[in-house]
Amino acid sequence: MLAAAAVLIRERGPDNVSLRQIAEAAGVAHGLVSHYFGTYAALVREVLRVENDRIEARVRDRISAEGGVPLAAGIMDVLFGILADERYLRLFVWAEMHADYRGAARPELAGLIDTMEAGIRAALAGRSVPSRARIEAMVLMGLSAAYGFAIGGRSWLAGMGHDPDDPAHEAEFRVQLARMLGAHMVEESGWEAAD
Repeated sequence: MLAAAAVLIRERGPDNVSLRQIAEAAGVAHGLVSHYFGTYAALVREVLRVENDRIEARVRDRISAEGGVPLAAGIMDVLFGILADERYLRLFVWAEMHADYRGAARPELAGLIDTMEAGIRAALAGRSVPSRARIEAMVLMGLSAAYGFAIGGRSWLAGMGHDPDDPAHEAEFRVQLARMLGAHMVEESGWEAAD
């Protein structure tokens, strides 16, 4: 049922799918979908959870590929790559704007921040490490900026007189965002970014 829901929602968008259509696609009775998920919002929340788990796995893989060190540029590459999928972005926005979803707990995000913190500690090996609050603030700023750019970047670029289809604009935004996040991390530690 969840796989059928994910396919339909990706194809049609979250506003254009019903529980009945999902039941038909899964080959089950409508009542069974309602029994397992309750509401359409709960089902969308579950589809989004699976998508977010996939994102977190890709970020963890990238951190592992970077020797366990969570480099801002690498994480931004993964995040912007995922946010280029307009269907995922539409699902995310729908879920965030839906009253039944807003504020849903994401304990996996805390676990991802744990991984990042461990990587930073290992990379700095005995040197001053940014506080957990600083790392969380950096993650929040990175997520906010990346999702905000994915949602409004094209309109904002056009409004500034730039070609929103020119990939150089997104590339520059990603570089500057990674630099700002890196600077935010080193500011509290008292060491230079070149260190």
